[in-house]
Amino acid sequence: MLRRYPILGYGMSYAMEPLKKSQFEGAVPTVYAVTVTKNSGQFICAPATPEEASEMAQSDELMENLMTLTRDLVSEKTGGEAVVSI
Repeated sequence: MLRRYPILGYGMSYAMEPLKKSQFEGAVPTVYAVTVTKNSGQFICAPATPEEASEMAQSDELMENLMTLTRDLVSEKTGGEAVVSI
């Protein structure tokens, strides 16, 4: 089933070649975010361009709600073994 359309797969790999990035080009936004940015709440877009996030993305209340939901879901799925309270 995985090899159903091998010619299409080969064709797509060649067609997508100009759009691929090297591992170094892909790492630029992450390295920039870790080493250069001073403000939190920014999105780092390629190639290393900081952009301000929306009001909702910077909301502390929404952040806390997301962390609570994530902690509860992980606790539920793992029986509380993977959750460490800070």
